Amino acid sequence: MASDTRDNKDVNTTSIEENLLEQNLKSTTKTYETFNTPPPNANALPEGSGQNTAGALGRQEVPSLLGAIKTVRLQDFKQVHMYPCTKDSLIVGIASAFGMGGIRAVFGASIPKAANWAVGTFAVAAIASYEVCQAKRSFEKKQMKKIVEVMDQKKAEKAAKEASLEAKRLERRKLKESINEKECRSIWGIWKFW
Repeated sequence: MASDTRDNKDVNTTSIEENLLEQNLKSTTKTYETFNTPPPNANALPEGSGQNTAGALGRQEVPSLLGAIKTVRLQDFKQVHMYPCTKDSLIVGIASAFGMGGIRAVFGASIPKAANWAVGTFAVAAIASYEVCQAKRSFEKKQMKKIVEVMDQKKAEKAAKEASLEAKRLERRKLKESINEKECRSIWGIWKFW
């Protein structure tokens, strides 16, 4: 029977090629998986602004001086002494302004010039003192982080050391107990009660 199928050479090779071509075309149009719609792009800007990252002027309110002044509250000025480094920097500024203004007034400058020097000295000294204080605080924070890390590391090392010592103690205790047990057996092994 196998020879019968091999002997039949009437098969049209063009029809086979056409069938294969049709199958390939059909398989490309078949959908194997369905996907949901893709999520919106996280990098896309709202309202289709395209590449303009500044946005259009009509969409958002342009900041103004009046708007900035409205954001300042009286409570901010009442609590200014509670902010870190502010109290010290204001005291340094006042003291240096008093000193410089007084020196300028004593050595012959007019009152307005001495007052201008006092105000300028107040501003410069207060800002410089504030920045120095902030730098010290950030340095202290970094040092505290390092200290905490070192303390945690030492705690871990100490715990590991204690665990190893405890393991050695248990090992010695077991060894001693086994030796005692052997001695006890050997002592009782000497005596024969028959």
